[in-house]
Amino acid sequence: MAPSVRGWQMIEIVSVLVSLCLISVVARMVARYRRRVGFGIDDYLSLLSMVLMIAMLIELILWCSIGGNGTHVNLLDTKTLMNYWKIFLANQFTYFILCPCIKISLICFYRRVFTTPKFQQFTFGLNCLIGAWGLGIFLACAGQCIPLRAYWDHSVPGKCFDANVFFIVNQAFNIVMDFVILILPIPMIWGLHRSWQDKLALNGVFALGAFVCFASIYRIVVLFWISPTDPTYTVYQATLWTHIEPSVGLICSCLPIIRGLFPAIKLKNRSKNSQQPYYINTDRSNAHWISKSSPRSPDLEYMKMQATMYGSQSPYERCASATKGTFLGDNLQTQPLGISVQTDISITPDNNSRTTLTR
Repeated sequence: MAPSVRGWQMIEIVSVLVSLCLISVVARMVARYRRRVGFGIDDYLSLLSMVLMIAMLIELILWCSIGGNGTHVNLLDTKTLMNYWKIFLANQFTYFILCPCIKISLICFYRRVFTTPKFQQFTFGLNCLIGAWGLGIFLACAGQCIPLRAYWDHSVPGKCFDANVFFIVNQAFNIVMDFVILILPIPMIWGLHRSWQDKLALNGVFALGAFVCFASIYRIVVLFWISPTDPTYTVYQATLWTHIEPSVGLICSCLPIIRGLFPAIKLKNRSKNSQQPYYINTDRSNAHWISKSSPRSPDLEYMKMQATMYGSQSPYERCASATKGTFLGDNLQTQPLGISVQTDISITPDNNSRTTLTR
């Protein structure tokens, strides 16, 4: 059967979201490659999340075409209803893997940027908690009906727990974790030796994830809109937000890295000690985001030395030169280095008519 009007709406909306996710992930990988930064676990998890997003889109297309999603239940035959519940179950499995992957990916990105021991320990524990919860909820999904066939074939006698309670409990955990991940970098950013304008701008980059928190909260609301007497039609909003929530999360997790494709975008340094533009390094764990409690990074001293040699080069150009292995000797014959030597000479005659040269 062809998808209903609601079915086509869901397919179109989710297709746009998945396309935006694909663009974001590809741009993320290009940014890593162009800056010659090795892929980390956060990048691999974003790739896995992208594969799962595509899988959810395929499931949605099947769900609307052969499962009757978006159609009133009284218009569907028994075979279509069985397909509906089968695909619904497959969608749950995919979703329960996808959400932890996105959350852990974002936390691993934080770990590459902020390297203080306490932060590393806390985020390691947080990743373990999210991973354990994801595994537990996946196993619970597999055991929500005994036998599992009773979930889609109501002619089979079996025992199932309340699916609505199951979904709401899992979504409540997602909401809590989304807020934790949202506020996680804020103390680290406000501990930087930067002006409050810079700190506010940096917080704005990460605060884009606030919409993910809104999507998580709204999804738990629309779960109550599913009517047990007409689930195939009233599941419309829940289906949409089940795809919107992880899509926005994946896009937001890629945005800080994608910014590396646009090196001209800098935050002006308004600190009293320096007039250089401030470059946001999101590529390495030993980035020069120096907090008050963090030891000074040796890379920062090297970058200062490069600044002395290269004169008016931007911090991005100096960092790129250091990454490519550019040394002082490489540029002696190609470009002026901006180094000037000033010699002060004073001549003072003494009684023996000798000249004293002071340099």
